[in-house]
Amino acid sequence: MMISWFDKFDPVAAVRGAWRGFVVLLIGGLFAPAAVGFVPVVGPFWLVLTAVAAFVVAAWEQGASADFRWYGLISAVCAYLLILPLVLLQPDGHSPVQIVSTLAVAVLVSACTGFARGRLSRSGGSDE
Repeated sequence: MMISWFDKFDPVAAVRGAWRGFVVLLIGGLFAPAAVGFVPVVGPFWLVLTAVAAFVVAAWEQGASADFRWYGLISAVCAYLLILPLVLLQPDGHSPVQIVSTLAVAVLVSACTGFARGRLSRSGGSDE
């Protein structure tokens, strides 16, 4: 019996991860003007830091997934796809370079997070 790519992750956990990542992206985006005003050093990098944090949060809790990298990738990309309509409402949000770059960051960060999370689970690291 051949295992499909869909069997490699827990869809319910992936939806939960996507939701968590979406919430981090949303809250980080809402606090961006305050970050620029109150912490000028962090301000220009706030949205990048928020995106990386959101993709890590989305990919962290893998549920019953067999392949942590697939779980992380699906969760983080779905989190970005959930926030994308709000990004497109912004005047600067129509940049194809920004959209593709953020999607690439989601794939890279989530795959690395899933890999690291899988290594922690196999080595007996704490799940909480």
